[in-house]
Amino acid sequence: MGSKLTLKDCLIIHLERSLERKPQVSKLKKNLPYQTKVIEAIDGRNLDGDFSKSYTPRLLRPHYPFSLRSAEVATFQSHRKCWQEILDRDLEAAIIIEDDVDIIDEDFAAAVKLAMEEIKAGDLIRFPIKPREKPRNKIVKRDNISIFEPTLVGLGMQAQIVTYDAARQLLEMTERFDRPVDVYIQIRWEHKIRVLTLWPNGVVERSSSLGGSLIGKEIGIVDRLRREILRPLYRARVFIYESINKRN
Repeated sequence: MGSKLTLKDCLIIHLERSLERKPQVSKLKKNLPYQTKVIEAIDGRNLDGDFSKSYTPRLLRPHYPFSLRSAEVATFQSHRKCWQEILDRDLEAAIIIEDDVDIIDEDFAAAVKLAMEEIKAGDLIRFPIKPREKPRNKIVKRDNISIFEPTLVGLGMQAQIVTYDAARQLLEMTERFDRPVDVYIQIRWEHKIRVLTLWPNGVVERSSSLGGSLIGKEIGIVDRLRREILRPLYRARVFIYESINKRN
């Protein structure tokens, strides 16, 4: 069993100029049974020098094959802002949720209840919107809800529970970064955090009805083809690094 950490707070990441998402933020604040605080997202259009300097290409191995867009840098910094909030307020754990998701109340409540029964200090528990991960180690399954360590951590940062120790470790390790925040969470041999996945969890994405993604513009066909080629090669390298470091 876990160490019975306390979960009372939810941090909602919201970009102030994203007017079409404000009703969704209000809905989340109303429906979530926690003390909620809206964390103003860093705006990729207005990155200052300190924020932009944090992006350091080809910092870690395997090298991330794509340059980050300003919105991806801003998204990483927005999550760092949430991790700092957890430390500043000395929270044992907090839910971090992005403003383009919705929750199915009963399913979400059941998922969080199980998560808090099993969570340990230093953990990060992901609430993905699709079941794309395969379990490496299954922690527990109850009432059709599973918590497990994935073979390869999936992408997406729509919702997660982050403990105090995980937030501290992530902040220390990401003063400089070279890849999107969800891609960074995949490289467990770097940050040394136990990343768990919980499914099903009652979290659903609503970005298509809220103006679409805010990450950036559509890319051209040449860049799209390049990404289609390099992305699986990068994933294969991550899997190799994961396997090597697991043995060590």
